[in-house]
Amino acid sequence: MKKVVSVIYSLSVAGAENVCLNISSNINKEKFEAYIITIFDEAPLLNQLQNQENVKVISLGVQSRYWIFSPKVFRKFRKIVKSINPYTIHSHLWGVGTYMLLTIIGLGIKNRIATIHTSGGHYKSSYWFSRIDRNVEKWTYKLLKFKLVCVSEEVRKMILQKLKILNPIKINNGVDLNYFNPIGNKQGIGSHYPVIVHVGRFLKAKNHWDMVRSLPALKEKYPNFKMCFIGAGVEENLKEYCEENQILDNVRFLGVTNNVVKYLNQADIGLFQSTYEGLALALLEMMSCELPVVISDIPVFKEITEKGNCAKITSLHRIEEISESIIELAGDKKQMKELGKEGRRIIAEYFSQEKMVSAYEELYEKTF
Repeated sequence: MKKVVSVIYSLSVAGAENVCLNISSNINKEKFEAYIITIFDEAPLLNQLQNQENVKVISLGVQSRYWIFSPKVFRKFRKIVKSINPYTIHSHLWGVGTYMLLTIIGLGIKNRIATIHTSGGHYKSSYWFSRIDRNVEKWTYKLLKFKLVCVSEEVRKMILQKLKILNPIKINNGVDLNYFNPIGNKQGIGSHYPVIVHVGRFLKAKNHWDMVRSLPALKEKYPNFKMCFIGAGVEENLKEYCEENQILDNVRFLGVTNNVVKYLNQADIGLFQSTYEGLALALLEMMSCELPVVISDIPVFKEITEKGNCAKITSLHRIEEISESIIELAGDKKQMKELGKEGRRIIAEYFSQEKMVSAYEELYEKTF
């Protein structure tokens, strides 16, 4: 049996963290023994893990954001990895986190894999410390002969341009089709129509402001609409904007929930207006639940939706287009159903969890 150690910052509720946990908990346990090492203690995703005995999670217990300056943290990481003696180490780190990987030099780990989950962040930043992080990351991967995995064509282009590493392998993130499954009849939320949902942390790249600014025009046509934002970190200014524009009663900021699928099956339309993404696992989950989606025109969204075959695509930062697309879609239930069915087909064909896990199992068997 081959031991696989995955390394990630934490198991907080987010896309890369979900992917890491889903791979580790679903790989063939007759072939692989799965471990996850986290830098920070935060691990709410573990509450969603049904078979916790299948994955051994070890936290370094870091509390300070300045852990990078603590030799003790690096020694502890190396000691843990050495005691496990894995065949494969699989990094889901980026930026400053990749400094940690330098400690595995000399441990004889045969298989080294790094999944790059985003095309933005420090990869796009022009700040001097981001340039340092990119260079350390690049030379760490080259020195230790890591095989890079990209989650989309957009990420592949970034790897070639910024990290200058050739031939990354593309493995799509995957969704559990049995869990994110459409129900026969939408549950709705009372008399509200349309019910719109967005899932994502309140980060600048998720572009919540454009979504919120599109809503006042929607109320003119659908005074009983409901907009649900799911994710951590809401800005008070967003709530103030909603109150000033008399839509606060129509908008719900739900925070973090461990039952996202419930809200997806209550919704009529999914909304995503990100300025950049690696792949957007939450968008895949919406499509798996047969939600028609209104998305920004960034390349990765076009890639996922086959150039809009299951979506309404709007120009980035065009507020009127967002409003008009939601209104048009809400007024055409036949189109909504057709787009939802097509979205589910795309997920089943290209973005299933089963296919993702199978692809990583193949990598875990190899030596790079």
